[in-house]
Amino acid sequence: MSTETDTVGTALVGPIMQAGEMADLVAEAIAQDNPEAEVHLRDEGSYIHIHTPGRCLLTRHTLSELAGRPVRIGDVEPHMAFFAGHIATSTDEIVWRSRQDAARPTGKESTPR
Repeated sequence: MSTETDTVGTALVGPIMQAGEMADLVAEAIAQDNPEAEVHLRDEGSYIHIHTPGRCLLTRHTLSELAGRPVRIGDVEPHMAFFAGHIATSTDEIVWRSRQDAARPTGKESTPR
């Protein structure tokens, strides 16, 4: 299995969406939610790859703001055919991380004593 990387060798992570309105909304939201990251878009016809290096964040707040109506994170999942990276979801966000980034503690995890 090959992993896509950016020009400096960082693994690209994020959703692979079915082309359409939701893919366009997700692409714009990811660009806003990850202002420090270069967003890589690859149009494969019926699928759109939306990736950022190392970590990719998508928030419910940004999706709803862009759509002009409430959008649930669960509304994204039926349109997401695949994804690259390790995924973590909550009611407020989806985060994709590279294998290296997923192995790093975020500070929220408790360490055994």
